[in-house]
Amino acid sequence: MFDKSIISQKLGFTFLRSEWRFMMFGMLMAGWSSLGQTFFISLFSAEIRGALSLSHGDFGTYYAIATAASAFTLVWLGKLADTVPVKKLSFITLACICASAIHFATVQSVIMLVIGIYLLRLWGQGMMSHVWSTAMARRYVKARGRTLALAGFGMSIAESIGPAIVVAMLAVMSWRMVWVIIPVIAFVTLAPFLSYLTQRTALQDGEGVEGLTKARGKTDSSQFNRRDMLSDSAFWLAIIWLVFVPSFTITGLLFHQIYIAELKQIDLMVWAANYSFYAIAAIIGAIVSGILVDRFSAHRVVFATQLPVVIFAALLWMADGPVLLALFFMFFGVCSGMPQTALASLLAERYGTAHLGEIKAATLPINVMASAGAPIIMGIMIDKGASLMMLMILLGACGLISSLGAFLAFNLGLSPRPKHALHAE
Repeated sequence: MFDKSIISQKLGFTFLRSEWRFMMFGMLMAGWSSLGQTFFISLFSAEIRGALSLSHGDFGTYYAIATAASAFTLVWLGKLADTVPVKKLSFITLACICASAIHFATVQSVIMLVIGIYLLRLWGQGMMSHVWSTAMARRYVKARGRTLALAGFGMSIAESIGPAIVVAMLAVMSWRMVWVIIPVIAFVTLAPFLSYLTQRTALQDGEGVEGLTKARGKTDSSQFNRRDMLSDSAFWLAIIWLVFVPSFTITGLLFHQIYIAELKQIDLMVWAANYSFYAIAAIIGAIVSGILVDRFSAHRVVFATQLPVVIFAALLWMADGPVLLALFFMFFGVCSGMPQTALASLLAERYGTAHLGEIKAATLPINVMASAGAPIIMGIMIDKGASLMMLMILLGACGLISSLGAFLAFNLGLSPRPKHALHAE
């Protein structure tokens, strides 16, 4: 095992010089997961609804059905991260998301739409994100928070430039052609380099998949499995909401962003341009979250990652000019950047890494179900004439509930950290 004191002294340029390959792997996986993320799919909402004659509520319902189906699949599929080497699983996942995206270009009916969304959500939002974040949390200990934050830049970059690129492409070609070109680029820019990028490097002080067989053969009180997590009161009081709320609020807003922009009478190019503020804030939020996690532990700081939801909801409701709009995108970005880093670190801190794949797989359906529920709930509210204020009250209340649950569980000690594995294998 590596000397952790040395690692802690090398978390600057020396660390990045040694570990840049695996950081780049995480960034590319995170970035290209956007093919299955709501912010990307929602950019084609008008074209898809027009092609299939769907209302906002109809599209939200079909999106929810497909997303829910992918959530149940992830319970089984996500466990592969505990047994399949990172390079192999990453290639399979990348190939599947790219093939799914090309299939989406051929959608001609509601059935094909549901199948297409199911595949995109399963391999994009689900497995692409699961593979890289599990690998990062498992291979690093001292620098876990910061490495998760750095790799997460890939998603921030995609979210910042993706909307503008898609809007520009849609101006000169059909939406179906966009869904052919982008996955081809994704495959070419990542697949040939996976072997090089996923090699073990000098300062990785945690176990990879390669070392887990030995760990599972021992009785280790620091290693927990899925049943242990479900027996932990913190899961029900805090963790379930820490997973659910960011996904619900961000997905709901992103899915209906075109409608909200029109409601606020904001030009789509202006709206898309403000994603630069979102990206910068997401990066800053992820870095701050990673530093705080490594300095104080995820248990102490995770409650704060939910508070930006309340702020961005209030700002969007009040936004009537470029300044407030930019501030909304900034806090929206912070809300996107902070939670994933803290939550992935929290699960590794609390339950160990020997069964991290199956533990994170158990949380993926919560994440995906939240993504499924938000479009349909907000879509029905929109169809029923709900005001922007009512939509923002819903999102803000979710943020408050999640933050309070985490504060009670971890900061006030209502859910002490487990002392031994209840169902050690």
